Amino acid sequence: MNLSYRVVRGFARWNLQRISEMMTIQHRVMLDPSGNLFTQTVEFNLHEQKRFYKPVKASTRSEDTRGYVPALGSDPDKFGDLHGLTETFEHVPEDQDDLQFQEQDMVADKLRTKEYADLIKKFIKERKLAEAIDVLETRMLKVDNVKPEYYLYNLLIGECGRVGYTKKAFHLYNQMKKRSLHVSAAIYTALFNSCANSPFPQEALKQAAHLYELMQEKGYQPNKINYHAMIKAFGRCGDLSTAFSLVDKMVDQGLSLTDDTFNFLLQACIADKEAGFRHALMVWRKLISRHVKPTSYSFNLLLRCTKECGLGDPDVARDLLQPFVVESRLKREYAPVTTSIGSVVADEESSSLVETRPNLLGHYPCLGSNLLPLAEVNTPENRLLLLGGPSGFLQAMKEMWVDPDIKTFTQLLHLVPPTLAAEKSLVEALSRSGVDVDIDFFNMLIKKRSMRGDYKNGRQVLQLIREAKLYPDIVTFGVLALGCRTKEEARALLRDMKEASFRVNDVILGTLLRQATYHSHFGYVLLILETARREEVTPGPQFMEHLRKFEERAWEKLKQDDKHPSAEEVEKKDTFRKIFRMYRLRCKQWEEQVKPRTKVEHPWEQFGAKRDRKQQKQAVDL
Repeated sequence: MNLSYRVVRGFARWNLQRISEMMTIQHRVMLDPSGNLFTQTVEFNLHEQKRFYKPVKASTRSEDTRGYVPALGSDPDKFGDLHGLTETFEHVPEDQDDLQFQEQDMVADKLRTKEYADLIKKFIKERKLAEAIDVLETRMLKVDNVKPEYYLYNLLIGECGRVGYTKKAFHLYNQMKKRSLHVSAAIYTALFNSCANSPFPQEALKQAAHLYELMQEKGYQPNKINYHAMIKAFGRCGDLSTAFSLVDKMVDQGLSLTDDTFNFLLQACIADKEAGFRHALMVWRKLISRHVKPTSYSFNLLLRCTKECGLGDPDVARDLLQPFVVESRLKREYAPVTTSIGSVVADEESSSLVETRPNLLGHYPCLGSNLLPLAEVNTPENRLLLLGGPSGFLQAMKEMWVDPDIKTFTQLLHLVPPTLAAEKSLVEALSRSGVDVDIDFFNMLIKKRSMRGDYKNGRQVLQLIREAKLYPDIVTFGVLALGCRTKEEARALLRDMKEASFRVNDVILGTLLRQATYHSHFGYVLLILETARREEVTPGPQFMEHLRKFEERAWEKLKQDDKHPSAEEVEKKDTFRKIFRMYRLRCKQWEEQVKPRTKVEHPWEQFGAKRDRKQQKQAVDL
């Protein structure tokens, strides 16, 4: 075979390669056993063709080669040679798009319901609600195309209820209805819990009322747990009348009232800041009359009502309390003669007789004989006197066989008079009770003393902390910051925090800044700003509000026009103007470096963040 023949043959073979633009390629390649040619169609899918092979440049010849049959060799025992065809394809590595496509296919393998549930519970345990919701709404519905079951909705709605994410809880509930899934009692409980814990009580109240109407339209009969959730929801959202009416329906339905029922009613009373204390007294008397034993939690809720809520109209309070006092007087043979209930003890220490002290907690309520008009019972200290004072309150707990806990004493600390004698008396009672003290109690004691300006005795609480073999926490330094009136005291506090391995935060710096701006100390203010920059603390809106008010007061001081200022006053004003100008320049530079937050974060923003696509598709080891 000469050279020219080989060149012509190679040129012809090169021109008979496959055309990559064709949708399919068909050719006849085999013979049947009888020697007849039969047709076999081989189809190459265009996607597979692109995925696995790289086409070679097509021939420039114009003739149609779709019907070409490779020539048979000279050997009659061979059926043909496909070498010419296979030469036209060149195997190349898959491109990046194809690798991602394969990875998605591999990751999107469908899981069992239990595996999805385990994944959701894992995120819930880690307090990652956004990721838990994403498992259902993205992984299951969009990636795996799996229909969720009731149990998964139950998990997510329950967690939304715990954190007060009302919007998402009802969104998932509507999804359940669209999918015709059964709505159980647990779902209703979780929905009402989301309303009770919502940061937006007015909107949550509308949701709760609408849900309650739907339950009534469907003829659904709530169980005791449902009723408790409804009482908590309507009560915390401010609808006390509905909350109390639900208790009446529980009685009509034959459900027993427990301490939990009354605890939820006490929570409802806390929502009424004007007359919640009066409602709480009525709830407590009902609890006693139905012979329900309260718990330490019940007493603590009553103390919170005493601290945060008022008595309301004194005439209404008198009319409501009169039947209980009269009934108690008839039951007690040794009851003191009391002709009026319009007043209470003015000074708890003025009498040593228990009968002269008011106490509306026990089985035999009385109002005592040393009198103060009910209209003047407008402070937490005076309201506590209606409950017998600290000693009478603890005695009532003892008579009902209820042991106080550290939260009880911490709540009492809020209510005792702001004097060293009253505080020391409560600390001694705490020591006698055998209750283990915690750092929160001492933190509150420091705060109470600092708020009334007794900074020296506030710092002396640190000695009590050491004697109790406790250690300060970050809150301890926060309440100590209330007493830092000078720049030197602030530096000492920041140094102590660093030695104790605590990192300063926005709250503590804000407390120090408030002290600095109150005393109009520019050097103190600049120290706080520099500390925030150095420690990489991003100030929040409240921090910036302190700075804004400080600048407003400085501008007002500069605008004051004295008619006949002295030379010394003029010099002081010029000095103040120069210092304020320098402060403004430094503050502007500081804002550019620190970039403080100027808007309050939405309470639900932490639950709405979406994970990136790669994290959504990432396989999780179950």
